[in-house]
Amino acid sequence: MKAPPASAIASRDASLLSSESSRWINLLLHAAIIVLACLWIYSPAYHGDWLWDDDQLLTANPVVQSGSLKGLAKLWFYPDGADFFPLSYSALWAQWPFFGPQPTGYHVTTILLHLTGALTLWALLARMRIPGAWLSSLIFAIHPVCVESVAWVSETKNTLSLPLCLLSCLCWVSQDDERASGRRAWLYGLSILFFLLAMLAKTSMVALPVVLLLHAWWKRGAVTLQDLVRTSPFFLISLVLGIITIQYQHGRAIGAETILVGGVASRTATAGMAILFYLKQIVWPVNLLPIYPRWEVDPPKFWQFLAWPVIAATAALIWANRGTAARPQWGRHAALGFGFFLLMVLPVLGFVTISYMRITWVADHFIYLPMIGVIALIGAAATRWYERSIESAQPLILAGGAVLLATCGLLSFRYANAWASEDALWTHTLKTNNNAWQAHNRLGAKKFSRGDIEGGFYHFTQSTKLRPDLGETHNNLGSALSAKGRLNEAIKEFTEACRLTPHVPAMHVNLANSLFQAGRFAEASEKFLTLLEKEPKNPALLNNYAVTLYKLGNKEEAVLYFRKALELNPNLKDAREGLAVALGEQTVPAPAASGQLTPERPFGNPSVIEQAVPGQSTLGPAPFATPTPTGKAFDPLGIQGK
Repeated sequence: MKAPPASAIASRDASLLSSESSRWINLLLHAAIIVLACLWIYSPAYHGDWLWDDDQLLTANPVVQSGSLKGLAKLWFYPDGADFFPLSYSALWAQWPFFGPQPTGYHVTTILLHLTGALTLWALLARMRIPGAWLSSLIFAIHPVCVESVAWVSETKNTLSLPLCLLSCLCWVSQDDERASGRRAWLYGLSILFFLLAMLAKTSMVALPVVLLLHAWWKRGAVTLQDLVRTSPFFLISLVLGIITIQYQHGRAIGAETILVGGVASRTATAGMAILFYLKQIVWPVNLLPIYPRWEVDPPKFWQFLAWPVIAATAALIWANRGTAARPQWGRHAALGFGFFLLMVLPVLGFVTISYMRITWVADHFIYLPMIGVIALIGAAATRWYERSIESAQPLILAGGAVLLATCGLLSFRYANAWASEDALWTHTLKTNNNAWQAHNRLGAKKFSRGDIEGGFYHFTQSTKLRPDLGETHNNLGSALSAKGRLNEAIKEFTEACRLTPHVPAMHVNLANSLFQAGRFAEASEKFLTLLEKEPKNPALLNNYAVTLYKLGNKEEAVLYFRKALELNPNLKDAREGLAVALGEQTVPAPAASGQLTPERPFGNPSVIEQAVPGQSTLGPAPFATPTPTGKAFDPLGIQGK
């Protein structure tokens, strides 16, 4: 047989090289489109402020800020937070030494994580040979529903867990196709490892083991014993970390609070409506909010169950058109996509109580991962439609698709602006959902902190009307009333706050503050003494109690408590001055332009504390500050819960 001429071989090699080069250029161009679109959409968030419960997660979390191995160990083995997401906390712990209290670096990190997730999704869908893999990845990258997860630092747990979960799926699909036993074992092990890391970042993908079995059915038409054995480590991880998450939710995030979710009927109605609501958000992402109106489902109305017949009829239609593994019909692919969505969204449908239900039933960040199943179906269907359309119609389809993608990107960009600051976020929310009590509460706290007492008072009044069952709303309204000089009304609000939330010291201190300001020193003294029984070594409380004793004429005992405060904190200026006055070593200072205290108020006003997490006091050494609202300071959100 005659060998081919050298020129033919060279020509073939050059053709192969050109083809490979073109393929890489094509991949890079498509990746660049995703990256650039994403970077533009989230540009308003680059220098965005801290939002909502970022304080609990980072800015007021000394353990995350510690930068020490001891702090890291605490995050993993005995954390104080409302959720057990050690990998997500560790990611923030690792960033603090570089970025400190400036939010820009954290925003850039979570945007890059989102991009990583979108590109990994592209690789996964391409590996599964699903049409429109790149289109689906682009849609996900620019989808408005993702804005909440990407522009909010607290949802780093979403953007971190997503690429890890997708890498686990990619390794699983790859090992399922692999024939070489050694390589298959490595891919299988990596799949388990990535799933474990994803669960440690956020347990929302707890149903992934069932999704893996669904993939086996989609690919081979049946689930075998071998499939069950190979997914058993995934089920074990889900079971253990799922139980831990539930314990944290009920023991810490929810605590002693009663969340009115209703019985089985109410939860069933809520779940059905939530499924249709989320599907609507994916295909028609307009009027997005951080807090949606909370449906009244206790007791549920008849029409609120109608979502389930729609879901059942759709499932029956899909099943009837599933075909076989050898000759699959559209129903088989729809079953995989919708099955992924339903399984992943199941934990947050309301069958299991989570702390976020105190605010609303649904949230965009709940479907950050589940929406991938629906988006993949949309991308595949659009691609098949384009491929099967007549050649003359294809340019029109491309133009229409480009317009839809551009519109989607513009909606995301505009919504990202709403997440640039708390003022913008809550103003945006209240335009559509004026009954969002926490939006009123947070916006009121922002205005109050800037000295806008009337603005804070208005929003605190609204939040208290909407949620009169919460101690924090009464506490904040009491703070505004106190600032307005309406002390008797403030005392009533603080008293109600203490009754509703007796385990939060901040509210009891605020009550003592208002009693002191009203000249009711005996009652204030009793409150401070009660607090001291729980925290006997708190110098601020010792100092405040000494002030009330002095005002009641008990100078000798006041001296004793001033000295106790100074033993614990020798630099406590107010305690030193108070001790000097009580001993008669100096007279009560007269009013002066420098802000010296008047004879009527020789020691100023008792201090307020803020509560980060129930049971963790944060009493500070600034003993006579004006009461300030707690805002959302002691409101852990769990699966966002956050």
